[in-house]
Amino acid sequence: MKNIKNNYFRKISKLTFLVIIFLFSIGATTNTVKKGKTNTIKKVLAGGEFFVFDINNLLIPLDNKGVIADVNPGDPALQYGHYDESTFLFSSGFYVSGYSNGKMWGNGVLSASRIEDYQPGPVGSNKNDAKNQLYIVSQQDKHFGESWQEWSDAVSIGADFYDGDGDGVYSPVDKNGNGKWDSDEDRPDILGDVTAWCVYNDGLVSALRRFSVNPQGIEIHQSVFGFKAKSIVGDIMFVRYRIKNSGALVDTLKDVYFSAAADPDLGDSGDDLVGSDIKLSAGFVYNDGDDISYGTNSPSFLMDFFQGPYVYIPGETFTDVDGDGVYTDGVDEALDTAFVVRGPQIGVDQYIGAKNLPLTSMTQYMQSHPTHGDPNTHEELRNYMIGGHGKTGDSLYVSKWTFGNGDQLGADTVNIQAKYMYSGEPEAGTGWLNIEPIDQRQMSNTGPFNLAAGEFQDIYVAYVVGRGTDPKNSVTVAKETDQTAQIIFDNNFPAPPPPDPIEYTIESGDGFIDITWDTYKQVPYDVIDTVLLLRNKFEGYYLTAFGTPTTQITINGVLNAKEIAAYDLNNIVDNIYTVDKSGNTNLIRSVSSNQLDSSLYADPATGRIRYRVTKDPLTGKDLIPGHEYYFALGMYTLNHNAIVNKETGVYGVKGDYIDPTNSAFNALETAQFTFTYGVDESNPALIGGDGDNTSGAADGKVKYVVVNKEELTGDDYSVTFFQNTDSTTYRVFWKLTNTTNNTVLVDSSTNFDFNSDNIAAVPTEGFILKVEEAVAEISGLGKQETNFETATEWFDVFNRAEKTGAYYVGTDILGGAADDLDNPIGNPAFPGTTSKIITAGDLRQIEVRFGETSMAYRYLNGFVGGAIGAIKDYFYGEAVTPADTVSKGQVGKWDTVNDHAMGLVEVPFSVYVKDTKFGEDKKLAVAFIETSKDSKIAARRNPYGKPDGIWDPLDRVDRSKEVIIVFNEDYNADGSNQIYKGGFDDGKGGKVWADIINGYKAPARSLSPEDSLIAASPFFNAMYVLNIHRIQNPDSVSTVLPFWSDGDKLTVGIDKYPYTDKDNYTFTTRTGGALTNDELKNNFDKVNVFPNPLFAYNPQTSYNSRVKADDPFVTFSHLPEDAKVSIYSLSGSLLRTLDSFDKASPSSQFLRWDLKNESGLRVASGLYIALVESVKYGQKILKFSVILPQKQLPRY
Repeated sequence: MKNIKNNYFRKISKLTFLVIIFLFSIGATTNTVKKGKTNTIKKVLAGGEFFVFDINNLLIPLDNKGVIADVNPGDPALQYGHYDESTFLFSSGFYVSGYSNGKMWGNGVLSASRIEDYQPGPVGSNKNDAKNQLYIVSQQDKHFGESWQEWSDAVSIGADFYDGDGDGVYSPVDKNGNGKWDSDEDRPDILGDVTAWCVYNDGLVSALRRFSVNPQGIEIHQSVFGFKAKSIVGDIMFVRYRIKNSGALVDTLKDVYFSAAADPDLGDSGDDLVGSDIKLSAGFVYNDGDDISYGTNSPSFLMDFFQGPYVYIPGETFTDVDGDGVYTDGVDEALDTAFVVRGPQIGVDQYIGAKNLPLTSMTQYMQSHPTHGDPNTHEELRNYMIGGHGKTGDSLYVSKWTFGNGDQLGADTVNIQAKYMYSGEPEAGTGWLNIEPIDQRQMSNTGPFNLAAGEFQDIYVAYVVGRGTDPKNSVTVAKETDQTAQIIFDNNFPAPPPPDPIEYTIESGDGFIDITWDTYKQVPYDVIDTVLLLRNKFEGYYLTAFGTPTTQITINGVLNAKEIAAYDLNNIVDNIYTVDKSGNTNLIRSVSSNQLDSSLYADPATGRIRYRVTKDPLTGKDLIPGHEYYFALGMYTLNHNAIVNKETGVYGVKGDYIDPTNSAFNALETAQFTFTYGVDESNPALIGGDGDNTSGAADGKVKYVVVNKEELTGDDYSVTFFQNTDSTTYRVFWKLTNTTNNTVLVDSSTNFDFNSDNIAAVPTEGFILKVEEAVAEISGLGKQETNFETATEWFDVFNRAEKTGAYYVGTDILGGAADDLDNPIGNPAFPGTTSKIITAGDLRQIEVRFGETSMAYRYLNGFVGGAIGAIKDYFYGEAVTPADTVSKGQVGKWDTVNDHAMGLVEVPFSVYVKDTKFGEDKKLAVAFIETSKDSKIAARRNPYGKPDGIWDPLDRVDRSKEVIIVFNEDYNADGSNQIYKGGFDDGKGGKVWADIINGYKAPARSLSPEDSLIAASPFFNAMYVLNIHRIQNPDSVSTVLPFWSDGDKLTVGIDKYPYTDKDNYTFTTRTGGALTNDELKNNFDKVNVFPNPLFAYNPQTSYNSRVKADDPFVTFSHLPEDAKVSIYSLSGSLLRTLDSFDKASPSSQFLRWDLKNESGLRVASGLYIALVESVKYGQKILKFSVILPQKQLPRY
């Protein structure tokens, strides 16, 4: 590892800031979304021949034999290296040169120079062996999951691993079963957020090699890795070349040089300049001015040896005490130490008495140049690698080199080393600079070193891109980024631990795909680092759907990626903004409507999210059985020490937050995962079911949502309700009972969440019960008026401002807004007067029938008591004596026998419960009020008072007070309900009379405790109070007004019935979620093959880049697990037999035939017969046609 020079630390304040930004970025193994593409890991498992590094600001494809950038992974848009949507790198790779048994050799991989001497696999292997491919692992892969298991194949061909148990064998086993990796367990060699590993060797056959040099038995283990970030670390990709001498040719490869080579193209290829930085061990490229692709501020691309090969040099790295030329520990004296970084898990190896070689030269050559063009021989290559020479070996003189400014530097050229080409400072304009823009090649070289058989040399090359205010400033920015990254590299990437990976399941049912993941491992994530000033906290999730197996946002102008769901914590952070390199403020995440309660989602018992896909996310069309759908799950964290409120500029206030460092927001994403809709037809996901309301009238609904179908019992269940008497508003508890075994599973629950998507609750026997809220709603006043059937329009409009309509006077239904004229809660004619007895659960639909008489309780206001008291009292009629009428006017309907007003009088209406939901049809007890007209106090005289014992509210019911009171009590013609009358002996020779407005206290033992409560309540147990008056007459109150007619009918309805103790909902689950035998047989009866006919190509190849268009297939569907498919030609010849082992999984309903016979040969076009057999369900015979395209081989 190279030393960081002292003058780096003279810039410590700026570097410290950049280091912290870097660490912010790698601290949570970041991933971000970048305009124009998604920064995601393409695949988690074996990557085949190609991989696209596309996890940060860079997009660089690579293959499994050393080519970088000049790789077409199946989509031309992904070829070459891209930054900010334009090309910066055409091709890159490496060169190696040395001596074997005194004979010089050289080889390498740089496609731009037509040099590709390496083939996939270790030395001696078959390059076509399936193991010789790219292996991709991510920090966000499931611990001990598929990618970790796949790494076993990589280890078998040389990949490194963390040997937690120290047994020397890779065994990715979760020993303690906690679902996460621990330090005593094995894991892959994951560097950064994603690692792409492969091995290749120089054994390519002579006919395909660039130079006439035999293979040297060189094996290179290549690891490409990086960090998912938008900050400066997102401008870097790392390449580790682990070079091995297999010993196949010689015991020691001597005087070896290694070169990191590149053909950079910063936009236009013809305007590039190159340079080197000796202190940084880097070579770089930049533009000479404006660029057609990048404009006025094109970036700079820099390649740096973060770690060179280690060497032992007597007299320099150690004192050779014993004089044998070899460092011997304990004998020789070490003067230096070399380091080999191997990542945070494996650590750092030290080589006492050695040092890491830095950049030893940087060479420029140019495309097709006659004297300084591509190397044509291994000798020319060697000259370039040593540096300071042309390809023929001629020395390079700074002052005479026409592509630089050396002729302008005078005597200063004496101090410039020609082997470090263009080592000046472009932005400062000092030193030796390249002045001729051209299509450049650059070689950053290090050496010499020896490589003994079986030994490795680890060389790390960093690809760094920097973009500043102009091309030369971009070089400075790239160098600053490089210096910062080098410090972090030298410390082996210190960082706080990331959140645990997202663990998800995906399954399908009838018409849907369910994606479910646990949240309790990520939501509590809160990592504090007091040294690095980090406070990384989990913030949210997002789910992305793709149209193809790639993660590009668009493909050929067609949308390919769409975020379909987002969730974030309900905390102080709403929208999240960041400031980019140009100082622009950008919205990076919008606040989601799906707010997560951390107390629920951090709890292992309740922490889960499920998203249900019911349509194709990109087209909106129905899901297609057998069609592949593609998704990726992401989460993001925030460094709360680096964000501030966007409005206030300080942390702590709820609102939008901004990240001024462009480093606090870190996103992590799973690899894209693929799901075939309908694959689990024989064991589908279940939605659940609705509860049947077997009794009661509630308008609420009950359903159960399946969370774990294997735990379903198949038992019967009931859901019942009882009132929550502690609540001031009408609320109920619900209770869930397993009626098969008579076990109460949930008691006294007040959770009324009917959202099927919300499964953050404790499951019960495999399901979560969902109970819809059912708050009582009485028909509004306008609707009541509409429901008033009358022959003549005699009543005034129902309106709260007019104080008319039917009103509920209980206290347990919240009223509407003060200006809501349609609100039927609380009687405006008697403001604040409410019944303490009636509840919403007592409400029923009623009919008021005019022309049908009833006996009604009569209450008189303004008579009993003094002038003031009488105004407040509303006593039952019999309380009024002759003495009470003095100066207060006469009272009609007088009981002359007992000499008091009548309390029970006839009225021209009857009120009935007419409620079909409850199945009730009965007549109710009613009452009305009359008020006095006269008073000793003139101001209190009421011209609307008309206490004649005849119900008539006139045209001002609020003044006449002749409201109709409908009791929650069966009708009795003799008016025998003593609660409504009173008349109890007060023990003092007087009487205690019922007061309808104020209630009254009945003497002890006069009534039962329950009845005493009714008596004490205003309005007693009134269900409704009806304020109806006649159409106003502007002339005089004495003018005859229109009135009711026989047959008039007012209906007061209930728009929504609440739950009561009469409600009972029942349902039965499906045992284990399993289909019945009849259902499975029905699936088998639908066995089919598609497409039929297959015409030229299978439609799936049009969107699936993993399947070649000329490799069509047909798919058999609805197959049981034991199915066998025999395919015959029309002549009866058996062509192919397929069974469950040929499926993607044995339980899948789908089986693909690749149109090949048992010998692996493609069948011809024609008609074919398939015999589908199942031991359980019998046989099906299918006929299908195949029409293949004609292929004409070219003639040469």
